[in-house]
Amino acid sequence: MPQSAMNNLPGTYALIFHCAAPFRIRVGKLGIIEGPRGCWIYVGSAFGPGGLASRLAHHLKPSQRPHWHLDYLKTALQPVDIWTTTDSVKRECAWARCFSLLKGSMCPIAGFGASDCACRSHLIYRPRRPGFVSFRRQLRGQIVNHGPLYRLSPADIPSG
Repeated sequence: MPQSAMNNLPGTYALIFHCAAPFRIRVGKLGIIEGPRGCWIYVGSAFGPGGLASRLAHHLKPSQRPHWHLDYLKTALQPVDIWTTTDSVKRECAWARCFSLLKGSMCPIAGFGASDCACRSHLIYRPRRPGFVSFRRQLRGQIVNHGPLYRLSPADIPSG
């Protein structure tokens, strides 16, 4: 789905990042966080003004005044893929669970992106990128009536 088709639609998203070297960075109230090189997946939802297009544009540009946990961490990461749904149900907790169940996944930073829910984390680490098809299969096995899943490139999202 091209970004123009998203317009201001709400939905759930996964930002998939590559990290070329180990990092050590302060993340707001979470403090100093260290992580290895590899794939980092941040799962969120956008049900406020501007929907997915606005939230993704925010996450893909440098933050002058960090607000969300990801605003701090993204300085150490390179975005490589975006997976979304415009499903009208908030799916971020279910997506985080599905990513964490994929073989090789870990949630090494407790509370990241999950300060408003009971999830361990909405940031998942994997040594390698997950497969889009295997994730979609995992979703279909876990969630009844899930809407279509779309794959975008970070280049598809205007900087706002």
